[in-house]
Order: sequence, then C-alpha cells, then structure tokens
Amino acid sequence: MKLAKRLFDFLRNDEKRMIYIMRHVGTMGYLLMILSMTSCAGFNPGTIEETPREDIILAMKIKAKLIEAEELKAAAIHVEATNGSVKISGFVETESQRQLASSIIQQFPDVKQVNNQLKVK
Repeated sequence: MKLAKRLFDFLRNDEKRMIYIMRHVGTMGYLLMILSMTSCAGFNPGTIEETPREDIILAMKIKAKLIEAEELKAAAIHVEATNGSVKISGFVETESQRQLASSIIQQFPDVKQVNNQLKVK
C-alpha cells in the first residue's frame, strides 16, 4: 500500500510540475508570438509627419491673439497651421464671433488662407 501511495504521490507531483512548466512555456510562447507579429509591422521613422516649427509658432501666435480678444471664447477654438494655411474649428456663440476670428487671423502677414470651420451654437 505504501508503495502505491508513494508512486501515486510521485506521479501527482510530477503532473503538477508538468502543468507548471507547460503553463509557463505556453505563456512565453504566446508572448513571443505577439512580439513577432508586432515586429512584422515594422517602424519606419520616415513615415511620421512632423509639423514644421514655423507652423506651430504661427498657430500659437494666432491662439494667443484669439485669447486676447474679449469678444471670443478662445478656449473653444482649435487652431491648425500648415504652410500659411490656417484652419480654425470649434464653437462660438454668434456669427459675429465667427467672422471676428477670421479677421484676427487675416491680420498675420504669414497667413495666406483661412479655413473657418467654426460652428455657431
């Protein structure tokens, strides 16, 4: 009887060890598979478009002027600049505020075009 119990315990412990090993091997295999799949996509830094510094500075100057205008709620206006073309979006309360935003932006010498996508609430 003791021999059978010892053999059973040995097999049982061996089974637990095997389950433990298989669980960790499976987890490592899964992680390696995920890693290999994500590395297939690759990373090409040349594909990331970077906004030129001049555009960022122009957008910041415009945003500052819009904030200074007491008639506007500048926090609701988003400004994007690209090669002298400025796009504004967001919300204003009146049509006159919408037009005022465009006129403020057109005062900048670097601005070639204004795309006013502001919506009146």
